[in-house]
Amino acid sequence: MTEKPAPIIWQHSAQPDPQAIPLDENGCLNKASILNRLKAAFQFPDYFGENWDAAYDVLLDHVDQLEAETVWRFSIGRDTKVNEPELAVWVQLMTDLCAYADAQGLTLQVLIQQPAATFKT
Repeated sequence: MTEKPAPIIWQHSAQPDPQAIPLDENGCLNKASILNRLKAAFQFPDYFGENWDAAYDVLLDHVDQLEAETVWRFSIGRDTKVNEPELAVWVQLMTDLCAYADAQGLTLQVLIQQPAATFKT
């Protein structure tokens, strides 16, 4: 039996992949910055409800359109002030999306790149 890759991977990187979607804005990572970044990167519709449930629903549509193994890359900047509870909600949302993809026979991984000693709380 082949072991499945972990759905969420945290990676320390001196320089994040330029294709990675930054989760922070202006040195802060919180619900608003995450939703803004997701909205822009995944081209959410104008009627997006600016909440976690709405983000999950829109991202489900993206998962349903996957045709091959996919890695979504995100980054967190150095010295970013992180709202850890809101980051945890996003990580759970991504975990749920990966589980949904797996149930559909698809492979979705989420790679989060960050420099060492990134977080300030």
